[in-house]
Amino acid sequence: MATKCLIYCRVSSERQVNEGHGNESQEQRCRAYAALHGYLVEKVFADDGVSGGLFERPAMKQLISHLDKNLTEKFVIIFDDLSRFARDLKVHLLLRSELISRGVKLESPNFVFEDSPEGEFIENVLASKAQLDRQQNRRQVVQKMKARLEAGYWPFCYPRGLVNKKDPVHGKLLVADEPFAGIYKRAIEGFADMIFGTLEEVRQFINQEYKKAGIELECSYNGARLILSQILFAGYIEYKPWNVTRRKGHHDGFVSIDTFNRVQARFEGKQKFGFRKDFDPDFALRQLVTCQTCGGALTGSWNKGRNQRYANYACKSKDCPNRWKVIHKSDIEPKFESLLTKANPGDEVLNLASEVILDVWGQMKASDGIVQAQNEAKLKELDELIGNTKKGMIKTSDEVIRKVYEDELRELMEKRNTLSKVVKPEYSDTELGTATDKVITALKNPLVMWKSDYLEDKRTIFYMYFGKKLPYDRVSGFGTVQLEPSIELIRSSEGDKMRLVEMEGVGPSSA
Repeated sequence: MATKCLIYCRVSSERQVNEGHGNESQEQRCRAYAALHGYLVEKVFADDGVSGGLFERPAMKQLISHLDKNLTEKFVIIFDDLSRFARDLKVHLLLRSELISRGVKLESPNFVFEDSPEGEFIENVLASKAQLDRQQNRRQVVQKMKARLEAGYWPFCYPRGLVNKKDPVHGKLLVADEPFAGIYKRAIEGFADMIFGTLEEVRQFINQEYKKAGIELECSYNGARLILSQILFAGYIEYKPWNVTRRKGHHDGFVSIDTFNRVQARFEGKQKFGFRKDFDPDFALRQLVTCQTCGGALTGSWNKGRNQRYANYACKSKDCPNRWKVIHKSDIEPKFESLLTKANPGDEVLNLASEVILDVWGQMKASDGIVQAQNEAKLKELDELIGNTKKGMIKTSDEVIRKVYEDELRELMEKRNTLSKVVKPEYSDTELGTATDKVITALKNPLVMWKSDYLEDKRTIFYMYFGKKLPYDRVSGFGTVQLEPSIELIRSSEGDKMRLVEMEGVGPSSA
């Protein structure tokens, strides 16, 4: 009866897997070796894109499991080369011990295993040489990648929103990848300008834009933060783990570095929502309304007349044809208050919106419950692996193998600690209900909040309704104004037909 054999193959990079230059050729050589010796190939185990410096490998674990299920069988295990078996001396010794203890025989077309001191010495030398090759290769790769970083190029996988394209001068160069770049640009600038007050609002905006563009992806809370923190989007390079400091990259970003810095300042708590220290309650629209002609922010001041003082707004931008041409406070502010009044969704719609918010909150809690259950299942699996690793440490008396077990245990414990940090809801049911009531009350009576003595209240209601600064023309007034999407969504009463529409603005009076 022919001796049964198992074949093990391994390639360490995805490129080898994709280009087909790895496991297939190894398997072919191993099969030829088996045929030459009259072995019957029972099964092939192949690890794709797995480093030879790791002990935990999917296909190797399956091979060992196969041996444990067939304890009465005597197998020969064939692998193409010692470097395919392992490229780390400790891992080599541990794997060899695990397999030999199960009564198998190791063979290779390129190496003859000998059960002698001399044979063991040669085997260890070759395994050490494979480890040295792996470490030297990694060092060379790191050096080349670091040099490219320092030269202003990104050598790693590019983030969504950018893509590498061939350039006649630079080789591979990052360029904006639409529609992702456009979506992220609006999200980043919206957060920098405080149009979005929280990461959750950014996440919801991105997911809405994904849906509009027909993109079947879901942006998570952490994903939104990564998008806002990605300096590549500003056209700069930085990699702190290798001490590569910030520098201008050769690629073009789709947001400005100033916008990026303002976003990071919000994360660090350094930006106090952009409120002016010299805020004057007499000119609430200052910095909120821009000049229709040049786009510069309007300023406000009191001007002396012959017998009294007059409150006026004006554009102070250099080279603007309307520079210092006054806009009376008594003209612009009533028009703005009229915009607020017209934008009021109405009590019935707001009550419905409150119910929808609470319903969505309930769905999110249910979804969190599913994620929690999945995490618990993963924790259970990790606990089992940790237990098996501890048993292996107890059984072995070899210090080298024990060290490998200790490294494995440390890695598993780190994974478990990370997974066990359950993310709790940002708000409780009571806090959400209170916050919702405050928002609905503000929406029902926007003028009351706008006339508050507190700048925070005025800015909150302004951005809640309009989302961005409003342009104003000295002749035509505010013209046509587009409401913030969430307000327009609330105002709509057509269910699934809800869409973004423009609201008629307030023009100059006919008097």
